[in-house]
Amino acid sequence: MRIESGSPARLPRFLGVAVLAAALTTGAATSATATTAPVGHELAALPGGTTGGAYGIGERGVVVGYSSTASGANRAVRWDNGVPTDLGTLPGDTDSTAYGVNRAGTVIGRSVLPGTHNRAVRWDGAGRPTELPGLPGATIARGYSINDDGTAVGISVVAGGYHAMRWSPTGQAAELSPLPGDTGAAAGWVNAAGVVAGFSLTAEGVARPVLWRPSGAVTRLAVVPGHSSGQSSAISDAGLPVGNSYTPDGVSHAVRWSLDGRTVTELPALPGDVGTAAYGVNRDGWVVGWSSTPAGVHRAVRWSPAGVVSVLPSAGAGAAEAYAVGRNGAVVGFHTAADGRTRATLWAC
Repeated sequence: MRIESGSPARLPRFLGVAVLAAALTTGAATSATATTAPVGHELAALPGGTTGGAYGIGERGVVVGYSSTASGANRAVRWDNGVPTDLGTLPGDTDSTAYGVNRAGTVIGRSVLPGTHNRAVRWDGAGRPTELPGLPGATIARGYSINDDGTAVGISVVAGGYHAMRWSPTGQAAELSPLPGDTGAAAGWVNAAGVVAGFSLTAEGVARPVLWRPSGAVTRLAVVPGHSSGQSSAISDAGLPVGNSYTPDGVSHAVRWSLDGRTVTELPALPGDVGTAAYGVNRDGWVVGWSSTPAGVHRAVRWSPAGVVSVLPSAGAGAAEAYAVGRNGAVVGFHTAADGRTRATLWAC
């Protein structure tokens, strides 16, 4: 999960086709999907668009993210069987990004008027947008995740301070409290049980990984010894949290917690790489994210439930990142094409 005020990427996912049609049909994971290496497919951009990224995948194979347009705007997109649909914006806005989608096809994201504001938005299954309110005075509000019950989570930024938000299925907003003594928080994922993953911020700006229970109670997760900060990016429907832990010099390490949150385990980088990040996890325990070379080039990867890392191959030689993994093992993210532009990507078994 990536929280960045200007980029269309997800919450630091915080501070984020006939073959394709078959690949996009999701269901219960099988031994074939668990053991077969996924193949990368570039998802079509909107007409005239040249860049894009995919951030969420639903149980029925719907993929969401963004695409640039012929005018240069970035628009929220949902891909059905690989075909992109522009979800549009809230009235008065020009840009948008979609971050998550549930089984009903309800999409969560943001609507933007560049240079002025971000507004959290929910698109229903027919593509109709509704604003989800931020806190009073907020200049940035974003929805990052939505579960099948329609509960959504995200952030609201007031005077530069982050606040974790939860919206009910009817759109009622509630702030999720940080840890005692902390001054800010951010929420990036909500699972089927209503458990929310994110981080709490100290007054000094140090992020601490947390979970919120459906009651709103906040729990701190274990930290890697010697590391200075961290965040939980996602939590599976089985209750397995994953995220990132940071060394004092800012190097990211992908981690996975035990179900009770008391034990944290680092997930390995690809051979020769020096950093990692985890952004998504499915019910079966497959984790996705990136592994970084010493030169800082990110490569999209997945980790098996046993913690074995493997690269997700893509057509481009540049950077690639993975953000979400479906129940059947399909993965979404982006890769960098030969022209240097990012392309929305689906890796399917």
